[in-house]
Amino acid sequence: MALDEAPVVSTRRALKKERTRREIYRTAMQLFGERDYDSVTIEDICSGAGVAKATFFLHFENKAALLQEFNDEVTQSLAEQLAGHDGTAEEQLLLLLDAFLEAYDSNAPVMKKMLREFIDQRTPLTRAAAVNKSVIDLVTDIVRRGQNKAELRKEMPPELAAIAIVSTWSANAAFSTEHPEMDTDLASRQIIDIMLNGLKKKA
Repeated sequence: MALDEAPVVSTRRALKKERTRREIYRTAMQLFGERDYDSVTIEDICSGAGVAKATFFLHFENKAALLQEFNDEVTQSLAEQLAGHDGTAEEQLLLLLDAFLEAYDSNAPVMKKMLREFIDQRTPLTRAAAVNKSVIDLVTDIVRRGQNKAELRKEMPPELAAIAIVSTWSANAAFSTEHPEMDTDLASRQIIDIMLNGLKKKA
């Protein structure tokens, strides 16, 4: 193989891997919608996607790990929209929140069970961080743009601010699984307000 062919082959493999990952995810979500999350097995998903179980486990540790692909799809779609968006950091964070709420609500029965299973695994922090990586990366970009436009304080590392926002959103989502009466939409918006404006009463 010529040296200049190596990057092309590598790119093709990466694209094929990504297509397979998305096909598994979309097949799973379709089956969850047609039946019940609990009744759909990994074998069912593999059969529908036309892949072996080993291929499934190459991409996902279990059904709950599909949550990462859900996050990745929403953030990828929104990142493209925000590329040409000239709003404030707060407006962009609210757009991100609305996109997730809309995607979550359109698959609410499935997402509640998937999230519950993910939480019940007593997930290590490293795994939780991996699931939320695409969200953290996008929020980091939003915060950095807000700092560059002098909307947000520059002494706060944008990565740290993003981790604080996303981890608090995640804790809010986890809390809501035990308290269905909670208005998660309002709580998530209040989290943005707290993060950007603080709790301290202004003089």
